[in-house]
Amino acid sequence: MDEKAIIKIQSIFRMYLAKKNNIFYTLRNTKVKENFEKELKGYHITNSTALKEASWEIVNCNIVEEYVNITDASNGNHLSGKDNKFNNWNISNKTCKIKKGMVSLSSYRLTGVCSIKDHGITKTITAEIKRRDASFDYYSILLREEYQNYIEYRWYIVPKDYFIFKINPSDLTPKHGKKGVVGWKSDYASITFSMSSQLWFNFKIDLINKYLIHKVVVYNGAKKIKYSEIYDHLSSSKSLLLHNSI
Repeated sequence: MDEKAIIKIQSIFRMYLAKKNNIFYTLRNTKVKENFEKELKGYHITNSTALKEASWEIVNCNIVEEYVNITDASNGNHLSGKDNKFNNWNISNKTCKIKKGMVSLSSYRLTGVCSIKDHGITKTITAEIKRRDASFDYYSILLREEYQNYIEYRWYIVPKDYFIFKINPSDLTPKHGKKGVVGWKSDYASITFSMSSQLWFNFKIDLINKYLIHKVVVYNGAKKIKYSEIYDHLSSSKSLLLHNSI
């Protein structure tokens, strides 16, 4: 084999590895898109309420399980930080309703480093945020806009070190209220002592447009199917009966 052929093979192999290790390339394919649409529409066959919180963790895994190795599932326990691991990517799941083009994502409770009794110092607060962030690499965010009978869902994968999520000690300034200092704030984040010192990220949706993975509009006006009806419909299946036998 000549040198040019070897170089070409090496180039192809490097490109393959680069794509394999790229979360955006892995998830932005037509099959994942189809799974995303089917899962969201399937969810609303039985549910009229929007897909949120722990349910998104489960559905997110269902969407990608054919294309990534899933480990470290949190099963909705909502401990701080990582919820799942897709291949070598540690994932933190978030959901939120879009309001007038704005997004507000809840994060950690920081009562251990700041509160109404002890306001804390910015260096300690940001160090605690960084410590907890060490458990994951990306946010898997499901945003939604709700209409009369429709819900539009948008799925984003955003790096945790994207600028809207990075907080330096110099970024935080005291938030004042009628009783003095009531929390901390920065350009894209806020901490309110009366809300268990929970950290919130607030930003315009336009700032994460480039991280959009897939979106779907779901009709939510149809009558929902009961779980018992699903069971009755499938009860003739021998595998279902064996699965539910005691």
